[in-house]
Amino acid sequence: MNAMLNHPAIQSLVLPPLVAWLAIWLLGRWAGPRWAPLGAALGLLAALAVLPGFDWPALSRVQKLPWTVLAGTLVAGVWLWKKPVPNRPRMRGVALAAALTVAALGLAAFGGLGGSLLLAQLALMVAATTAVLGLWVWWRPASGLRASLASLLPGFVAGLFIAVSLFSALPDQPLAGEDGLYYTPQWK
Repeated sequence: MNAMLNHPAIQSLVLPPLVAWLAIWLLGRWAGPRWAPLGAALGLLAALAVLPGFDWPALSRVQKLPWTVLAGTLVAGVWLWKKPVPNRPRMRGVALAAALTVAALGLAAFGGLGGSLLLAQLALMVAATTAVLGLWVWWRPASGLRASLASLLPGFVAGLFIAVSLFSALPDQPLAGEDGLYYTPQWK
């Protein structure tokens, strides 16, 4: 069972959406539709607690990601507490959730094709939890949920953090006409 939980597909595509769905459902039952969308952020936090975990002191970028998402979740909670979600009946934030999901999937593809497989897995976690929120709002309009900017803030912060980590870790490419250090030794 433990080996199954350590599989990257389970950690990024099964655990985060399950926990996000459960958190959205529980928050919807106990706290109402205003607070229920924060369940996606709680699902992401729970998944990040499994991989990579909340290490202190956080020295690497991957170790800083859960703390950044936790800070974004706290800001989102304060935002929802101070300012109520506006009642816009048309799309209810579905387009924003879909855009964030597609952007996170793009980061996962970029990370998987040449960046970092760990960052790709973390981007899949963001995509999965955001997709759960967007699909819940879209499929269940009678639930009264709205994917507000505040509820999408932790996922956006995580995606932005992953994007900065991916693009800052890219190796410098040699200019045209230059010899690569590993392909043409300089000692000839």
